[in-house]
Amino acid sequence: MNGASWKRRWWWSDRHGPGQSLRLQVLILLGILTLPTLLVLLVVIPALMDRRFQQIEREQVQQYSQIAREDLETEERRVSLFTLNFSQWTSTFDFAAGRNPQFRTDAFGTSTFLGGGVDYGGITAPDGQLVAALRLAEDRVVPAERTVRALLSQLPASLPDDGVQGAVLIGGQAFLVAARSITRDDGSGRGGVMLFARALTQEALSGLMHSAGSYSAQLVALPAGGGGDLLFRPREVIGTAPLSALSGPPQLGLQLTIPRAVHLAGQSTLWQLRAVILLVTAAALLAFMAFLNLRVLRVLTRYVLDTQRIARDPAHRLESSNRTELGVLARTINDLLDHLQGREAQLRERTFRDELTGAYSRAGLAELLRDDMSVRGALLIEVPRLQELSGLYGSAFVDRLIRELASRLGQDEGHVVGRVSSNGLALITRTAGQIDPVQVITKLEEPFALREGEVTLKLVGGYSQSAYPVPFSALLRQASLALQHALDQHEHLGVFDEAMLRRSQYGHTLETQLQGAAQRQELALVYQPVSDLITGQWVAVEALLRWQHPTLGAVPPGTFIPVAERSGQIYQLGDWALQQALREVQGARALWPHAHVNVNVSPVQLLMPDYAERVLQTLEDLQVDSQVLTVEVTESTIMQNVELVCRHLRKLRQAGVKVALDDFGSGHSSLSLLTELPLDIVKLDRSFLREGAQETARGALLRNTIRLARDLQLSTVAEGVEEESMLSLLRDLGCDYAQGYYISRPEHLDDLLAMRR
Repeated sequence: MNGASWKRRWWWSDRHGPGQSLRLQVLILLGILTLPTLLVLLVVIPALMDRRFQQIEREQVQQYSQIAREDLETEERRVSLFTLNFSQWTSTFDFAAGRNPQFRTDAFGTSTFLGGGVDYGGITAPDGQLVAALRLAEDRVVPAERTVRALLSQLPASLPDDGVQGAVLIGGQAFLVAARSITRDDGSGRGGVMLFARALTQEALSGLMHSAGSYSAQLVALPAGGGGDLLFRPREVIGTAPLSALSGPPQLGLQLTIPRAVHLAGQSTLWQLRAVILLVTAAALLAFMAFLNLRVLRVLTRYVLDTQRIARDPAHRLESSNRTELGVLARTINDLLDHLQGREAQLRERTFRDELTGAYSRAGLAELLRDDMSVRGALLIEVPRLQELSGLYGSAFVDRLIRELASRLGQDEGHVVGRVSSNGLALITRTAGQIDPVQVITKLEEPFALREGEVTLKLVGGYSQSAYPVPFSALLRQASLALQHALDQHEHLGVFDEAMLRRSQYGHTLETQLQGAAQRQELALVYQPVSDLITGQWVAVEALLRWQHPTLGAVPPGTFIPVAERSGQIYQLGDWALQQALREVQGARALWPHAHVNVNVSPVQLLMPDYAERVLQTLEDLQVDSQVLTVEVTESTIMQNVELVCRHLRKLRQAGVKVALDDFGSGHSSLSLLTELPLDIVKLDRSFLREGAQETARGALLRNTIRLARDLQLSTVAEGVEEESMLSLLRDLGCDYAQGYYISRPEHLDDLLAMRR
């Protein structure tokens, strides 16, 4: 080893080297430690904090966006409900159909627009013609045909049953629109479209935002590709969320501009922290390290631990006793968490409580009683014809009525009251046999006072109780089955039992299996001849629907037809039966040239606004002469809507289709019906023949009915003929035709043709 190497080796321990000066060694060591320390303190830690700030900021943006969307969706639901109230109103239905001209003045006044918080309203007739287009201009209602037509053009071609709502852009102006099909009070018929819209000006939008002080909101047109990314600017964040349109892709977006308070506070804190680090490091690195450890690093560590704990316990908060900017940041974050938790509590309360009555909502009952094993009874109470009451006395009376009903039910430790639907209340008891459901309903039906007098209601209830612990959800389902049974049977109160459950399950099975029965070739038609009493020749056949299920066997029409009517499948079944009967009888006319077919019509079908048009279109599509067809309707069907049914029947008769009044005499039939209805044939109920041969009032009615029908040039058909003596009696009375087992049982058409030959 040479001398130079030795010198370099001992430079540290030279008398003038660093090893001889403790201060110099400290300075060198501090310098060595300072570089990575400063790198950590000035770069790494601020970067981690800034990333955390950005994460909090993104969560803040998402929460504010959710709040703003909920505020706008709340207004959208309010306009939709306002539209629903007008659309399910017979007065609106009549106005759309060209009747009730006074409706425009009565229903579209300034108070309607102001009370409903809408700016535009429109109604179209069933054929699509615009019959009303108005808007509110200051304190006057003026025409607005151009704007309303533009709004209507945004609707989908086929309006869903529950209507549509959404935001659209018309001529640079944003609108919040709700539209629904117009029906009568009972929900029947389709009478055009009811539309209400609110202009979403910047002022209106600001009024809808509950937290407008925390951000600014505006509506913007969306580009073709949509939108939704966040744009971070130095002092604000801009986010755009698309709003659902009436149809097609979204046209508008809700743009929120949110000040970057957390970001700016964090940046300010970081710069101050850097300045402190630099100043303290220049004065005394060791003191600064102690300060950093005690006043910064420990606080940040505690904040991290607190943040992790907040994820597990939302009630926990950051330690905010620190008086530095970190304490300000902690208090800011704590305030933000308190605000969000309060907002969540408000939303939870609105979800679990009914705003009108203060009673629990369905969700609130489920949450309250989910693990409550003391529940023993559930009474569901429904107010029938609530829409009709609203039309008669106004929505304010209906609201007061529901509040009064809930108040009469009361609430204490022994039972809980809830509002489970718009017209339904629930009384949940915690002790078996605690209440008498009949007495409860009787108490609720006590008259309600009005200025004009008193209103008496007839309520319908469903009750279920158990002596043993039963989950609340199961007990509520049982009470719902009992309520539906009471509604179906027109009873005052339904009490759940196992037989009811089996009937409900069987009905549900039928409803499920009935879907696609025609495609699976499980449905078939049989025919029963109608015979001329003078010549004995068959003049027509009545088509009767049959269902042969592969596992359930032969399901009687009296069982599956009501199921089809309740589930809405009767429309498809009715169309299938009509088409099948026309095809088969048209094919049989090669062997039986004068064959005619009678097809029964369900009440649900006959109350369709376009029933007559559908029948005539079917005849045209199948190229069947309209005189081949006779439609059979019942008195009860006609009385549900005499005007609509008579309009259908007149249109069918004008086209050559014959109309028969079926089961005449089975209910409270009046002979005056024969003079008022557009009929060709009267089919006498079989109950006439059971008593017609006796000298009874019903026998006299049979004779008078046949005589009156002859005077009115109506043909008469006696149903249920089972023996020769009945035929002789009918001939003596002048009846024209007969139908029954004595002539022929219902058979397939091929078998009947063979018998006829």
